[in-house]
Amino acid sequence: MIWFLLGLVVFTYLINKITLDYGFKNLSYRMDIDKRTGEIGEDIEIISTIENKKFLTVFFLKVSEIFPKGFNIEKNIYTLFIMPYQRVRRKYKIQGSKRGIYSINNSHLELGDFIGLKTKHQYRENQNEIIIFPQKLDIEKSITPLGSFNGDISVKRWIIDDPLMNIGIREYTGNESERFIHWPSSLKYNSLMVKNFDFTTDNNVLIALNIESMKPYWQCIDEEAIEKSISITRAIMEEFEDLKIPYGFISNAHDRNSNYTKGHFYHPGLGNHRLYNFLEILGSINYIISSTFEETLNDILKSQGNYTTVVIVTPKVLEPYIDVINSLSKVVNKVVCISIKGEDLKDLNRNILKYRSD
Repeated sequence: MIWFLLGLVVFTYLINKITLDYGFKNLSYRMDIDKRTGEIGEDIEIISTIENKKFLTVFFLKVSEIFPKGFNIEKNIYTLFIMPYQRVRRKYKIQGSKRGIYSINNSHLELGDFIGLKTKHQYRENQNEIIIFPQKLDIEKSITPLGSFNGDISVKRWIIDDPLMNIGIREYTGNESERFIHWPSSLKYNSLMVKNFDFTTDNNVLIALNIESMKPYWQCIDEEAIEKSISITRAIMEEFEDLKIPYGFISNAHDRNSNYTKGHFYHPGLGNHRLYNFLEILGSINYIISSTFEETLNDILKSQGNYTTVVIVTPKVLEPYIDVINSLSKVVNKVVCISIKGEDLKDLNRNILKYRSD
């Protein structure tokens, strides 16, 4: 009986030692995500695959998958018993709760012995990255026009009802607004004629996004106002894309993909792929700036681009911006300024369309 007990102890000791010494050998672990971009609150599926590629059984494996701040969960923990040459796959869903770019790459594996007295640990890197897009907004409900010498300006007016390019006249079909009837031509041709506008080729828009909310920018970063600015920029881009009005993009936000490029700049264009790329940029933007916003505005002035409209989206209209924005309004057909805080908008020229979103 004693020899039997002694043998059992020795056997257990050997099994425990082998389990701990060789448990991680030929034990593969991989975490995958089903998408590389997502919306706030959208389900993101996590697929974890553990494969035991050896003859020994893994009696106890505790897996802790750690997620960065910005998701609805911080950690997912589960335990496994894995037979020889067995593959185990676990699936579950998480949700992003805040815009940003996230690296999901930390997992902790804890291996237990046969009788549960000792454990060994390993950290595994997964190299997964996902971009959560800015919050979707309804542009009509998100900004409020300020009064002007023409009275209150509707939000849609500078998007739809402002045909800047008159390319001629054509016959009235009954679908056009009566205010577009060209009466002198109607009398000349003895038929109702309307102004013919080109929205898709001549009406080019440049959207200028500001990430600076204070001077100096790092002194007091207004995260809420910056996030609102980014979301409004997305809404404007989607509106122009739906209306097939070419739009470009410029920003003083740091370009995470380049240490040499100063901010972001893209000429006007259209296309769903282009919009998707812009959403990736907006999702990835942090609170570091490449230049002050007045420098960005001066770059627009110097470039002399063929823009019929410049739409400025900023957390605040700081004092150094005012002279440059006013100068811009003299060389561009239309300047629209959307300020989250709405401060100092009154100091801008009267011909600038002003909106606030606080």
